[in-house]
Amino acid sequence: MRLLRAGSLSMAMILGGILSLQAEITPEDIRQLQSRFQQAEESEERLRARIQKLEATIAELRSQMGEVRSVAASAGKDAVTQEQLKKVLDQLRDLDRRRQDDNEKVVQQIKRLADLPTAPPPSFDDPKPKGRKPSAEPSVGAGGNGAGAKSDSKSDLKSEPKADVPKPTLPADYEFYEHVVRDNQSVSQIINEYNKGYGLKVRLKHVLEANPKLRPERLITGQKIRIPVVK
Repeated sequence: MRLLRAGSLSMAMILGGILSLQAEITPEDIRQLQSRFQQAEESEERLRARIQKLEATIAELRSQMGEVRSVAASAGKDAVTQEQLKKVLDQLRDLDRRRQDDNEKVVQQIKRLADLPTAPPPSFDDPKPKGRKPSAEPSVGAGGNGAGAKSDSKSDLKSEPKADVPKPTLPADYEFYEHVVRDNQSVSQIINEYNKGYGLKVRLKHVLEANPKLRPERLITGQKIRIPVVK
């Protein structure tokens, strides 16, 4: 009888616990459990897909390793030895060293050229009027003991070469720029530079007339020449 009473009491306690648990579980708890279960299933599917992908990659690597082994076995004596490979690497290092030496030489040459003094470019300011130097040749008809009025055969002979002297194209008092020749500049480049910079119409004959001693084929860096203002 005591056993029956004890059993009935334990059954009552179990039933009471079950009823109390049912009373504590809410619909929200059930939804959370279902969501977690679904997430666990999705994670399992992803893991299975990754495992399959890894298995396929392993199989492919094994196949490639087999091909490499077969090629190495068939190569035999034709395979590259360590000594041959070292020789090729030494040649490559030697070529790279020479290339670096050449680069250093080029850099040093560039630095030397950069250190050379260079004349500043023209500032393209307004020209300053300066008078033209008087010609060293005596003018015809100049006074002095009536020498201009009378002429003999000797003076005629001396005056004959003057007929070939070109007629001056610049006025007696003209404006000009004083240009300092830069490296590797030619007369034509200088003329184009001033024509474009100032809107001039300077020609070679104007520059030669303004600079009687100028030799266009022998310009020197730092040399000063006159560029007349011709519009």
